[in-house]
Amino acid sequence: MWKFILHEWKYWLKAPMTWVFLLINTLLILGAVASDQVSIGGSTGSVHKNAPYVIENYYGIMSLICLLMTTAYMNATASRDFEHRMYQFVFSSPIKKHHYFFGKFIGAVTIAVLPLLGISIGALAGPLISTLDPERFGEVIWSGHLNGLLVFGIPNTLISGVFLFGLAVVFRSNIVSFVGAMFILVFYVLSIGYTKDIENEWIANIIDPFGFSPERILSKYMTVDEKNTTSVPLTGALLINRLVWLSLCFLSLLIFYFKFSFSDKKIKSRKKLSVKEQKSETPALTFPVLQKPEQGFNALSWLRMIKFELNTLITNPTFIILMILGMINLIASLTSFTDEFGLKQYPVTYNVVDTIKGSFYLFLVAIITFYSGVLVWRERDYRINEIEDATPMNSSVLFSSKLVALIVVVALIQISTILVGITAQSMYGYFRFEPEVYMVSLLGFDLLNFTYLIVISLLMHYLINNRYIAYFAFVAFIILNDFIWRILQIGSNMLAYGSTPTIIYSDMNGFGPFVKSAFWFHLYWSLFSILVLFVIRAFYVRGKETSRGKRIKNAGEYLKVKKWQLTCFLVLFLCCSVNVYYNTIILNKFENESEQEEKKFAYEKKYKKYENIIQPRYSSFDYHIDIFPETRSLRAEIKAIAKNKSEKKIEEIH
Repeated sequence: MWKFILHEWKYWLKAPMTWVFLLINTLLILGAVASDQVSIGGSTGSVHKNAPYVIENYYGIMSLICLLMTTAYMNATASRDFEHRMYQFVFSSPIKKHHYFFGKFIGAVTIAVLPLLGISIGALAGPLISTLDPERFGEVIWSGHLNGLLVFGIPNTLISGVFLFGLAVVFRSNIVSFVGAMFILVFYVLSIGYTKDIENEWIANIIDPFGFSPERILSKYMTVDEKNTTSVPLTGALLINRLVWLSLCFLSLLIFYFKFSFSDKKIKSRKKLSVKEQKSETPALTFPVLQKPEQGFNALSWLRMIKFELNTLITNPTFIILMILGMINLIASLTSFTDEFGLKQYPVTYNVVDTIKGSFYLFLVAIITFYSGVLVWRERDYRINEIEDATPMNSSVLFSSKLVALIVVVALIQISTILVGITAQSMYGYFRFEPEVYMVSLLGFDLLNFTYLIVISLLMHYLINNRYIAYFAFVAFIILNDFIWRILQIGSNMLAYGSTPTIIYSDMNGFGPFVKSAFWFHLYWSLFSILVLFVIRAFYVRGKETSRGKRIKNAGEYLKVKKWQLTCFLVLFLCCSVNVYYNTIILNKFENESEQEEKKFAYEKKYKKYENIIQPRYSSFDYHIDIFPETRSLRAEIKAIAKNKSEKKIEEIH
């Protein structure tokens, strides 16, 4: 067994991916501890930024974020022998089953914990490089690091690792393992819903695989001083949660072990055709002469390829399972969203839309993350890429069909959530469905936002040309795209990729004035995404030449051929950028968080001296207000009576 463990350690310690993961975790926590611009799991408030309570929370939150890292380790370890066709040699050698199974698992799961150590590295280095007030930091208390690793880091990696490795090695499929990761997330999302109801907190304590719910409940009454000096103890509901899930974890590991077949799967032999059948069904051989290496863009071929890619996605059993899991989570959220802490609210459409976004969009991001990789790597997985590369099919047709198919899939998913939302409203006896709100919100603005994510995900796969690093690079991009602009104190939607103004819908004025600004920003990011698509197409992988130098050379040649189309879209993007910049920066003064804080400081400094002076107090109001939502205006007539309620004379009124 130790030979397999050491082999996995040696393999992963040499892999750049391990150290990239460790570096990213270190930088994330370093930014959160050393500055106020990066927030992981919410603001620390008055609690020290390196308090044991905070460090323990970081271990919990990052173990959730690192689920994708764990997936990469466990999938690669479980499927490596099968992908490289080495399993026949392994299974026929005098190796014991339990040595192979447990050796590879222990080796991979221990390495999967390694990137989490970046949390402690970042937390220890943060105070040393921070420019914040030294009072924001306390002494290094090792209990936070130790408890974080023992209560959250190792158990959560072990729980995730068992299901991911077990499913991958038993079914010999990365896709099934990915479904297992999503199934774990379903329990976590469900537990969040139950924490909203005090009476059902015990359910949240049990079903949360990551232990956040019981930890949050145990710590909600802790004082600032307690959080600064101690971590959340492993007692009560948190201890029960850890014992339940670790017991389930080890039981599942044994089940996977016994289900694992330490032999090659039997392949059903095909019935041999008779000589007569062979002769009748053998087509005549023809040798067409290809005039060009690639055909021009053919609309009919393009539509057929979209249909093929779409059919491949929506009929995939994994996709169906993910949809079922997502719908179960959505339905569970829709059955409880009208009753939070005893408060009742009507199932109006915009509330249902918010519920869909909160409970289902995690699954949509997961589908985009996973299936963008599936579409890019499918031909290479089935080893038919060389056959496809040899055909005269236009590369633009092949690439764009994958892009459009994934966008259409997201649109179909959005439509299905709309149908579920309308059904939920009718079940509550509410029939004012407002389909235009569903259409504009889910099939309009949100579909565009998901399209931007699809484009970036495809960019990662074609540029990096490594499946697992591309997966993680995409997730890291999403996280850094949110954090990096806070660190730089830049809040403009022109820089944060895909960022658009917040749209607020109300019964009084609908979408109000927000549509116009949202339209321009979506046009801005749509044009930018088109420019990115040119880059993706330039680096589209086709043929045996996959070296970096050759691909860069081919990309340069492609962009040179498409220079006029590229220039046209670049000019349109620049024109749109000028208009957006003028309206958001010049015409309307933009202030970042630092400038807003300086204004508040100046205000307090100027008017603090008037804080305790005697002023009149209003005793009655008589007002009449007319509101005009279509023009965003109002007319008010107010009569107010103010009295001096003190015993001193008022010298001046401010």
